[in-house]
Amino acid sequence: MQLWVMVVACGAVLQVAQASKFLFLGPLSSRSHKNFYMGVVNALADDGNQVTVVTSLKPSKVRENVNEVTLSGVDLQDYMPNLFTGTRMTGPFTFMAATTTLCSDALGKEEVQNLLKEDFDFVLLSAFMSDCFLSVVHQLKVPFAYVSPAGLMGPFALMVGNPRFPSYDPSPVLTYKHPLTFLERTISTLSEIGFHFMVNYMSSRMEGECRSRGLCPDDMPGFAEVSRNASLVLINSVQTMEYPPRPIVPGVVHCGGIHIHPAKPLPQDLEEWVQGAGDDGFIYFSLGSVVPGSTMPEEYRKVFVEVFGSLKQRVLWKWDQDTMEDLPPNVRISKWLPQQDILGDRRLRFFITHGGLLSTLESMYHGVPVVGMPVFADQHANMAKVERDGRGRVLLWDQLTSESFRDTINKVLNDSSMKAEVEASSKVMKDQPQDPAQVALYWIKYAMRHNGAPHLRCPSVDLPWYKLYNVDVWATVLVIELFSLYIFLRLVIACYSCLFSSKSKSKTD
Repeated sequence: MQLWVMVVACGAVLQVAQASKFLFLGPLSSRSHKNFYMGVVNALADDGNQVTVVTSLKPSKVRENVNEVTLSGVDLQDYMPNLFTGTRMTGPFTFMAATTTLCSDALGKEEVQNLLKEDFDFVLLSAFMSDCFLSVVHQLKVPFAYVSPAGLMGPFALMVGNPRFPSYDPSPVLTYKHPLTFLERTISTLSEIGFHFMVNYMSSRMEGECRSRGLCPDDMPGFAEVSRNASLVLINSVQTMEYPPRPIVPGVVHCGGIHIHPAKPLPQDLEEWVQGAGDDGFIYFSLGSVVPGSTMPEEYRKVFVEVFGSLKQRVLWKWDQDTMEDLPPNVRISKWLPQQDILGDRRLRFFITHGGLLSTLESMYHGVPVVGMPVFADQHANMAKVERDGRGRVLLWDQLTSESFRDTINKVLNDSSMKAEVEASSKVMKDQPQDPAQVALYWIKYAMRHNGAPHLRCPSVDLPWYKLYNVDVWATVLVIELFSLYIFLRLVIACYSCLFSSKSKSKTD
């Protein structure tokens, strides 16, 4: 339902703006995912539109034009295993296994079903394991777009028919750099196939659960068919920072860093603490919102305490407990910290991070060197790229000792070229033709103005893989060539046999 705001002036009606109603479905988001989603939501709300957000996380603040519908009992954080005890893919696999049932649990909530009685102009759907909410898209009969908290990974690319080439653009969970070796290209290709199979399998299970519980109507096509009708995929990536560059179809909208803002002054108590660091400055340490620091093995925590206590700099440590008994006097812990304001503070020397995509983009935007300590999923690839680009150093957890940690810190503190590199990257990231919020807003409203913008839809979404890559054509060409070669060889053999038999007959005569 669109609302027109009008002004009457000098007897004429002047159309000023058009307000629309948006539904943003992010039911199974992590806290970091929601930060990105809210960047899109805020862009729509700032434009005067009404936005209803479905989430499992309580709002950090209430704002005009935004109604957050918070679902209970479906918070993915409750299903998070200890990420320090498994492999780097343990967390994602656990999430995906849990979402099969959780998605239908969220969809069946009364608050969600009541939304089907309302009128909306456009739906935004989290691309993170929320397939069963395609039922809402189907029933509302309005255009929709996916919003990906990551870059353009395999399944997201297929949603809008964007080509993927694992030969030079490997999966984000791999740490390969271009150009890939033959073995790396093989692993990258098999990883891509495996990822697609796993996502499709989980989606089919989710669809079966949705239909068996009566949450997907009988007239609804399969999830795969509904998903191909997406107008856009909004991704958390900065196109000019992607390497290697890759072809992009019009339906892919880059709005990486949409959640980032220029640094504001620090709260007074924190400002006074930072001032006390003097010329030595301070260091910021955070493992993000998904990895609780207190779950790390005790020997790791002791390394941090020992090394931090020996530094001239002060250390600001995001820690999920109120106290730490052996905390050095130069270290301050807190459950929550204004990360972007800290990263934008000129007195910050570097950032120790788990390497999540949002933290990586924020450190790039604010021009801060990093010490990357990746824990799971895409964090390893994010930090490998940071190190290759000269913007930081990586220290793996199984390599963590007091000596290795102190050595890594000293290298980052004393590397002037690293500071120059992060400043250059910050300039590139900020040098965009439009603010990412304006980019997202323009393309969403463009899709609305043009009834879902089907003309942007790449035909490859309807092609099976063997047609898309002309496998059937090349197979036919190969068969024809082999057949032609076979005929040619038979003719050569026949001619040779005829010639040989003629010579033999002449000798006999």
